[in-house]
Amino acid sequence: MKKIGLLDVKAALKDGRFRDSLPQTLESDLIKYLQNPSCPCNVPFYRKLLKEAKENLLAYFQGGEIIEEQEEIKKLAENQWQVFNCHISELEDKLKSLPPGRKQIAVTRYEDQITCVVNELDLIF
Repeated sequence: MKKIGLLDVKAALKDGRFRDSLPQTLESDLIKYLQNPSCPCNVPFYRKLLKEAKENLLAYFQGGEIIEEQEEIKKLAENQWQVFNCHISELEDKLKSLPPGRKQIAVTRYEDQITCVVNELDLIF
C-alpha cells in the first residue's frame, strides 16, 4: 500500500482535477498556493490538506494510506552519516559511489586532504 506524504500532496496539487475536488473551505489557501506553487512556505498548506482533505487524497491516490504526522517526524529525525577522509582528487569518486537520493554535505579542507560528512535524507515532504 502506497503511503501518501507531503510530496504526494504537492504532486496532486499540480493536477487541476484534484484542485477542483477540494472543499470550498480551502479555497483561500488554494489561491495563495497558486500564486507561488514552488514556495516552501506552502508546507503548512500541504499539512492542512493531509488533515482536512483526507477523502479527496484517498480518492485521488486509490489504494493509498495517509502518513501520520508523528510517523513522518520520526522518519525525518533519522540520520545516516558517512564520513570520508581522502585526497582532493578522490572526493568526486567517493561522492559518485553514494546511492541516489537527497543528501546534506559538509566539507572541510586542509592542504590536499578533505573531510566530507554526508547525511542521507529520507525525505517525505
